[in-house]
Amino acid sequence: MNSKKWFFGIIVLLLMISLLAGCAAQGQQAKVEPNQTQESSKAQTEQEANDGNVEQPTASSVTAEQTQTAAPTETPAETESAGKDKATAAASDKPGAAKPTPKPTVAPPAKDQKNQPIAKPSATAQPVKTEKPARTKAPQPANIVTISIIADEETGTVLDPTAVELKKDDTVLDVLKRITRKNKIQMEYKGLKATAYIEGIDNVYEFDHGAKSGWMYRVNGEFPNKSAGAYELKEGDVIEWLYTIDLGKDLGAEYE
Repeated sequence: MNSKKWFFGIIVLLLMISLLAGCAAQGQQAKVEPNQTQESSKAQTEQEANDGNVEQPTASSVTAEQTQTAAPTETPAETESAGKDKATAAASDKPGAAKPTPKPTVAPPAKDQKNQPIAKPSATAQPVKTEKPARTKAPQPANIVTISIIADEETGTVLDPTAVELKKDDTVLDVLKRITRKNKIQMEYKGLKATAYIEGIDNVYEFDHGAKSGWMYRVNGEFPNKSAGAYELKEGDVIEWLYTIDLGKDLGAEYE
């Protein structure tokens, strides 16, 4: 009998412990649930408030945002340049303000048919100098003589010493006629060969300065004792026609 009571008492004790443990667990769950409920309710309330205040994006706002996003942002250098341009434009609008000098534009390099840049000639390149051929003087005739004409003191020199080509069988008269004709000098004579006689040269005639005046010639410093039409010349001879006023004595002529 006592053992049954003792067994029954243990069972009752276990049931009570079990009940107490269940109650305690329910109490803790009840405490946790109100807190979770409050937090959930609070979060829901905040969400509803946010939903009420936040406006849905319209097509216009989206477009504006896209436009702002797509537009390039100006760098500080571009902003500074734009500011300088505006300041320059404002200054140039004032009366009497100097106009800004436009910057020169650099033309792109020229290109040939193969679209290759054409090389510009070097500024330091020196032009090629071509030597000019030396001028050669025309060959002088092998056979030449020299002739000059000096009149009276009043007229002076009529012809300076001049080279004349010597032809075959030329006489003093032949050379005189050729050189006066070439230089358009007046000359008058009479007779031929041994009888030839010079009357006047450059309008200075015999007897213009007295009875002993007239024209004489000398070859290589000597007065020949023959007519000008009869004296044949040779290469290198020097002929001088001189006007005398004393039958040649004033010129140093000596006759036997």
